[in-house]
Amino acid sequence: MTQSIIDVSCRFLAQNDKICLVCHASPDGDTVGGAFGLFYALKSLGKSVYVESFDGFPEKFRYLYPDNMEKFEPKHYVTVDVADVGLLGDCQKNLSFSLCIDHHEKNSIDARYKCVDSGAAATCEIIYSIVKHLGVKISRQIANCLYTGISTDTGCFRFSNTTPQTHKIAAELIESGAKSCEINFRLFEQKTKARLKLESLILKNLEYYFGDRCAIVFVTRDMVRQAGASETDFDEIASIARSPIDVLIGISAREVENCQYKVSVRSNQGASALNVCKFFGGGGHKMAAGFKISGDIETIKEKILQKVYEEIIH
Repeated sequence: MTQSIIDVSCRFLAQNDKICLVCHASPDGDTVGGAFGLFYALKSLGKSVYVESFDGFPEKFRYLYPDNMEKFEPKHYVTVDVADVGLLGDCQKNLSFSLCIDHHEKNSIDARYKCVDSGAAATCEIIYSIVKHLGVKISRQIANCLYTGISTDTGCFRFSNTTPQTHKIAAELIESGAKSCEINFRLFEQKTKARLKLESLILKNLEYYFGDRCAIVFVTRDMVRQAGASETDFDEIASIARSPIDVLIGISAREVENCQYKVSVRSNQGASALNVCKFFGGGGHKMAAGFKISGDIETIKEKILQKVYEEIIH
């Protein structure tokens, strides 16, 4: 990403007011952390700004957002970590966006200005550059937000998207007061009893193909009911199928409606999750991508495995 893109984005933010920062549906740490990191930065400049999430904000990120946000009729909408309008709520899809800030390789948001860097490990890395360029001192509040986004999108710095720059930014955020140990424990180690039950059901139903180079599991609504799981219990579930030795591609297909599945694909070195998902109209990153599909389990499984076979065998 060139400096000129950052310059243009910062000029827009500095010269305008009454801004709504828009998160994607099923918000993760990067969209929430990035939006609130920028929220606090713009507030420090005296801007009228608030953050909007169609699905609300997950309780586990409660330490990031304020008790109350004053809402108003915004003049500008800015998307944060949103690659496509399909990731927004129905009431947001037809909005006119002034600025798009994102790090996905495939971004189709129609915005007046686009600040997109697919080389960034997380959108929060881009927000970090914007905040610095705006001349805002990174407070502990901002640091916690941006560290959260970077940590979640790198799998606590385990994923291949982690770069030397990622570590440098994380170090500066910790120096600015980010509670890294507390955040990482909260996000990667603490689990509810329902989550542990769900994991046991997933491991029980995990299937292996192509000489154990592919693992796939269908998480049905019945399994979710058995576990008593809630929406927050699904974080990082997709990585379970990728974790066994020899697996190149791990697939988790979660039933969200009757016979409708949200498929998350995770890959290890030598395979591309993105290639698999693009075929089904999805998107994401090389090592982590997803798509939606409808049908019965056996038919869906056959279609997915055919594409996985082409990816890891050919």
